[in-house]
Amino acid sequence: MEKYVDMKSPLTGGKVKEVSTTEVKEFRKEKFRVHVRYYICEDTGEQFTTTEQDSLQFNDLYSQYRIRHGIPFPDEIKEIRTRYGLNYSQITRILGFGANQYAKYENGEVPSESNGKMIAAIRDKDVMLGLLKGCKGTFQPSEYERILASISMSEMKEDEYAALHHVIFNDDSRSIFNGYGGKSVPKLFDMVSYIVMKHGEVFPTKLNKLMFYADFNHYRKTGQSISGLQYRALNFGPVPDHYATIYDNTPELDKRLIEAHDMVSTLLSCNSNKDYETLSDSEKESIDYVIAKLKPLSVSAIIEASHQENGWQQSSIAHSHIPYDEAFELKLV
Repeated sequence: MEKYVDMKSPLTGGKVKEVSTTEVKEFRKEKFRVHVRYYICEDTGEQFTTTEQDSLQFNDLYSQYRIRHGIPFPDEIKEIRTRYGLNYSQITRILGFGANQYAKYENGEVPSESNGKMIAAIRDKDVMLGLLKGCKGTFQPSEYERILASISMSEMKEDEYAALHHVIFNDDSRSIFNGYGGKSVPKLFDMVSYIVMKHGEVFPTKLNKLMFYADFNHYRKTGQSISGLQYRALNFGPVPDHYATIYDNTPELDKRLIEAHDMVSTLLSCNSNKDYETLSDSEKESIDYVIAKLKPLSVSAIIEASHQENGWQQSSIAHSHIPYDEAFELKLV
């Protein structure tokens, strides 16, 4: 897909087209079909990219590699370490990695297949304890005992949202159908609250579309969704799985019943002044962009517009989930 964009060529000052396509790329001697975006200077025909476009390509490539080989994502790698209460030096010694290697993995570097599988394996507390006991001699006795106690008492996702997490997300697997996004109930609630706060009063039917476009717009920019949700193509357009459960449990939402079109509907609002630290600047920018574009649309107008999206049309007959790579064909935003 090619389209002219509102920018001048850094080469000539002339017109610029953006190209969005897929190409086969190689990573560690394996081939993957990834989404790429780049600009073309109309005067010279030369191609150039931005940091955002480069990040999209690499994130798509690395996500596919991680899934193919069962390698955790950066946020999962960090969660494992923090759950056990370990610093970088301690977990590096337990796993036998090079200095600063674990920190690099948390910051996005893709582990080797063997290191990635090792990190995945230590999700099991017994595996972690076995590795710790095998390298007992590398720690002072007092530090060893502290680490042993910390790992022994750790639990995985046993918090106030554990039950909701299972209902909303079912599991923590990642794929093109959830945009390779991490799954966090508190972050999901913040996303919903932030959208409603920015938009103002909104019906759930329109909120479903705002969620869809925010997630897919962010995937188009970065190769990763905000929420980690799947969206199903239903009669009134794309809707996130378990949306009623999500909205009913989002703490900051106020709900009131009103009569509209001879039926009683729920109107959602939010006056929160929280800072939404769980959302990155990039995620907030994606949401703000979608709100600015779609706030003027009525519920019926946004439903009709969503029906023109290729992703909805391809999935609506079977009411199936919409793959996130349809983000590159979005018409409305």
